[in-house]
Amino acid sequence: MKIQICNWKTCKSRFCEYIEKRINNDIKMFNLANIIVEKTHCMWECSKWPNLIIDGLKYNYCEPAKISSIITKKNNLKSN
Repeated sequence: MKIQICNWKTCKSRFCEYIEKRINNDIKMFNLANIIVEKTHCMWECSKWPNLIIDGLKYNYCEPAKISSIITKKNNLKSN
């Protein structure tokens, strides 16, 4: 699974760094495998911050709990 986190001004001011830490903690806590996390340039949806792309699908208005739920569900589906 590839997770891209927008790291530009608006998203950066709206907790993208916290979301990255949360994802990395989830990876360790739930022993999630094959997850790549990277920061990206602007995704051009600044009014819908923070923005992420997970396996090619864009997510807007990303709250940390929402993203944790998405990645754990996707990871469980891949491992079954």
